[in-house]
Amino acid sequence: MNNGIANKIEDGFVGSIKGIASTIPGVSIIMSAVSEMRTGIFKQRLEDWQRLVDERLSKLENTVVNNLPQNGTFATVMLTSAQLSLKTDKIKSTLLANAVANSATTDISEERIVILLNCIERYTLSHLRLLRFLQNPKEYNPKESMSMGSPMTIFNDYYPNRDRSLDNIVIKDLHADGLIDTDSLNSTMTRDGCLSKRTTDLGDNMITFFGIEK
Repeated sequence: MNNGIANKIEDGFVGSIKGIASTIPGVSIIMSAVSEMRTGIFKQRLEDWQRLVDERLSKLENTVVNNLPQNGTFATVMLTSAQLSLKTDKIKSTLLANAVANSATTDISEERIVILLNCIERYTLSHLRLLRFLQNPKEYNPKESMSMGSPMTIFNDYYPNRDRSLDNIVIKDLHADGLIDTDSLNSTMTRDGCLSKRTTDLGDNMITFFGIEK
């Protein structure tokens, strides 16, 4: 990763925060925290993201790497992902690094990619887990004795300790963004119905592009 690009991203992000903070009276603590970002968690997040991206780019063929400076999709994804990585945790930072590497060879349109980047910024781990589950529920160890139920029955068994109060929000978000084909996952149905694929083509694009794993 070019350090000059990384520094520009860092400068721009810190500068925007300072600009907002300076308009608020009595924010000496905020300004102090912003000043410490370059040596604290902010700097660590940027360095972690750079390392993840470098690891993935090093596995690409030389011809692909040599063409990156002229690859518009790669530029869009790299700059957007770098900014998002500063505002998120390690799991999403890893997905963003996957996206940078995949942007070098993907056949997904840049228009779709921009939509997917907007989604990844807003989504929680619950969104990503449910999306991946709905691509192939059969992978999530459904009980052999199950003859009737709902897709969420299987999901609940696989992730028993999650916050279920968020389910309706997560489901509606995925459906509204066109990533799954239904907003009703709690209806009782047959076992075959519970195990049916519910991700759309765009949903599959998101799973592939960000490398979302089970």
